[in-house]
Amino acid sequence: MKFKFSLEKVLNHRNVLVNLAQKDFLEAENLLRIEIQNLDQLKLAKETALSDRGQLAGQVSNWSSQAEQINEYIKGQDLRISRQSERLKEFEKVVEEKREILRNAMVEAKIIDKLREKKLEEFKLEEKRSEQKEIDEMVSLRHGRFGNTMKGENEDGI
Repeated sequence: MKFKFSLEKVLNHRNVLVNLAQKDFLEAENLLRIEIQNLDQLKLAKETALSDRGQLAGQVSNWSSQAEQINEYIKGQDLRISRQSERLKEFEKVVEEKREILRNAMVEAKIIDKLREKKLEEFKLEEKRSEQKEIDEMVSLRHGRFGNTMKGENEDGI
């Protein structure tokens, strides 16, 4: 007899949900990684502008107007960095939400999987009992025939 788990469709559905949750989580993590790279690029551009401003003072005669332009750029970069940091926090929240959804989906699938394993063990134990019962019946029938045959021979004197 073959093992048939009554909740197999539920288990399959939950495994599909786990796969979808993993996909969503990985996509969210990739987006977060991209946003971190964007923030790093903004910071690098600001550092480059600061460095350029420092070098400008000694090299150019009308450095004050160029320094003012660089200062405005740096202010703009600070604003962009601030906005990107806020955006990054939102992406981190999304990643945490997706991680929680994934964790819950995995727990739910694991519950059904454990139940399946338990039912499979019960099935195997019942199969073993059934086989043992059949073997015991065969032995008792065989013993009954041979025992009666031998008793019959002894009573007849043969």
